[in-house]
Amino acid sequence: MTTIVMIIKDSQPPLIINFELGPEGVKVGPHFYDYDEFKNFSVLYKPKQSLKNLYLEHKNGLKPRLSVPLRRMDALTVRNFLIQYLDEDLDRTEAPLSEQLTKLLKL
Repeated sequence: MTTIVMIIKDSQPPLIINFELGPEGVKVGPHFYDYDEFKNFSVLYKPKQSLKNLYLEHKNGLKPRLSVPLRRMDALTVRNFLIQYLDEDLDRTEAPLSEQLTKLLKL
């Protein structure tokens, strides 16, 4: 059963979700998040590892971290914009373990 689900999932094109940064907050698809909801952010850009992501940590520990692939967006521009509104997490130097495992297991 798991194999069938993986084959179906792999045959579908990736879902592209619109992402917008503005002076009021962050819009991810139909959801809007005010900057007050976030504790901090980090931008990881490691071309050799094909990693260019934005991570937004919620103040509420029960809400999952938002992980946004930056794709064609300039990582430095995103960082310079967000630093006006949120603290930057300079301790994050690697992708979260959950993302590393997902990539490793190709889920």
